[in-house]
Amino acid sequence: MRSGFIAVVAVLALLCPLMTAGARAADDQAIKARLDEFKAAWNKDDAAGMAAVMTDDGTLINPAGVLAKGHDEIVKLLEREHATMFKESTYTISEVTIQSVTDDVVLADVTATITGVHRPDGSAAPDFDHHVAWVFVKKDGKWLGAAARPYQLLGGPKPEMKSVK
Repeated sequence: MRSGFIAVVAVLALLCPLMTAGARAADDQAIKARLDEFKAAWNKDDAAGMAAVMTDDGTLINPAGVLAKGHDEIVKLLEREHATMFKESTYTISEVTIQSVTDDVVLADVTATITGVHRPDGSAAPDFDHHVAWVFVKKDGKWLGAAARPYQLLGGPKPEMKSVK
């Protein structure tokens, strides 16, 4: 009897990390799908669609330092940006790295580029290469952005300095 119990415990010890890894992979895919929803809404100038990937009390601080708290303010900020500098722009994501904080909270680091940006006078502006630190939370089984902090790196590190490895 005791050896049977030990065998069951040993099998569970081997399977638990596999089940956790499988759940983590499913969560990562769900978060990436949420980011794809944001990108698709961006590319249609759909501010409400972009805000829909966030919690009702989410926050967004744009690279200019403008803070939008909650769904309505986020929609208003995105509508303003997409009526001017980002109107008809294209958002592409080149890299996503997801780090689990808890089972229901993750940090997603996103490297992205916006093309088709306009200056205030309407002339073409350079592409906007940037990074976004997203905090995602799982609510009622669904991953939603609780906070988004896009920023542009100034000049970027030299190639040999990109990692401390």
